[in-house]
Amino acid sequence: MRAVRLKSTSDSFFASVSQLISARALMMLLQFLSLPILARLLSVEDFAIMSLGMVVPLFANTFSDAGFGRSLIRAQRYDVDEWSTVFWFLGGVGLLLGLAVAAIAPIYASSMNQPGLVAVILVLSLMPMLQSFLSVHQAAIERDFRFDVMSGVIGVSGVTSVAAAVALAYLGAGYWALIAQQVLLVAIRFIGVMSLSPFRPKFVFRRALLRPHLRFGVNTLLFSGVMVLHAQAPVIAFNQLFGTFAVSLWAMVERVSRFPRLGVIGPLAQVAMVSMSRQWRDGEGRADVARSYVSAMRLLAVVLFPGMLVLAMNGRPVFTWLLSDRWADMAFVFGLAVPAFLVDMMTSVGARVFMVADRTDLRLRMAIERFVLGITVFLCALPYGFEQAVIARSVFAVLYMPRYWSYMNRCVPISIREGAAPMIVPTVVGLIFGLAVNGLVGATAWGNLTTATAVLGLCIVASAAAGLVTWRAIKRDIQWLQGSTAVVNDR
Repeated sequence: MRAVRLKSTSDSFFASVSQLISARALMMLLQFLSLPILARLLSVEDFAIMSLGMVVPLFANTFSDAGFGRSLIRAQRYDVDEWSTVFWFLGGVGLLLGLAVAAIAPIYASSMNQPGLVAVILVLSLMPMLQSFLSVHQAAIERDFRFDVMSGVIGVSGVTSVAAAVALAYLGAGYWALIAQQVLLVAIRFIGVMSLSPFRPKFVFRRALLRPHLRFGVNTLLFSGVMVLHAQAPVIAFNQLFGTFAVSLWAMVERVSRFPRLGVIGPLAQVAMVSMSRQWRDGEGRADVARSYVSAMRLLAVVLFPGMLVLAMNGRPVFTWLLSDRWADMAFVFGLAVPAFLVDMMTSVGARVFMVADRTDLRLRMAIERFVLGITVFLCALPYGFEQAVIARSVFAVLYMPRYWSYMNRCVPISIREGAAPMIVPTVVGLIFGLAVNGLVGATAWGNLTTATAVLGLCIVASAAAGLVTWRAIKRDIQWLQGSTAVVNDR
């Protein structure tokens, strides 16, 4: 082990974010172009089968990393024996997860009244196994701030998986096209990360070296499990009460919501985790971490809130034109679900604060509380109808945010007012533009293409307007985040 000063430039934070965004922007473009094709080539039921089939593998996938990759990133020093021990441990976890998913497949398929799910889940069981083996190698790439490498891997895996899905759908493969897309996405990422990472495991396994990561890992693991239950509960509940059509609508709404998560939230949260870890300085940098969180929240709110709210209030012509008439009903569901999606996006970066502060126990406690209260509200609303359950989910997500910030305040100095302030102006701007666009659309007799183009264009204009209104604060946030990586680290 040796101590060195990491190379850092004034724009390293945004250079890293932009590299990831560029790669994911390519994926977003491909998915944006492929989604209308897949929506027309595949049936509504195909999307429902895919959504139901992903429930068990997604839950298993939360255990694949067990939080150890994030724990290695936040470590102040690098020890190859420690990293090798974690690698072999996670490899064993991955093999066990694959076997567990395969064993559960018949039981789950029977409970969902979908016998075809057995084969689907058996194929998807590859995902948690591959994810377990690549976690440590990816952590090594991110710790070195080599997000250009990750960008390349993301780009190649995205192009290949989307191309395969469209080709298979065209050949009549049905829902197997969607399954192939998910498996290839992980498999190609596995090959790329394993070959390009600087980490090479030694044949070393020392249980004592796992101990510093166990508490962090177990808490992160349980947290991820709770969050997957939170996300997948609607899929199971809607299938049992309202059938596959409701599941299909919800699955497509979630697919659309992934675009901002993939293109903006993911890259920013990924880089913020490394940057905040450097700022933390064994607790001396609490105020710096809090400021980075607020700065990141303001940028995300300006970029996402206005456009998402405009689309939520005027999405029908967009989704009808993009996906075809049979998906028109999803516009209303999307509008009802947007508040919950926006809250989930905001908390994605907040999760990194708990990790950096080594308060994953606090984050777990908050997640359990949020899940128990949220699922209670959701289940109480479920008998009243599909739309009512979606509304209840969104209302609860918004009302719980002050409680979320009170938990975060135990890690870093941030008040409820400071947490909410970055979102107020973008929300107001989004609502104003949304109402204005709604009136414009109602007063015209344009076709779907013209109306959809106008709505999407005004989504961008709304975000630009929010940026202009908050420009001074945004400028300060950009300057702060640009310098947030210039901190001494040990390697």
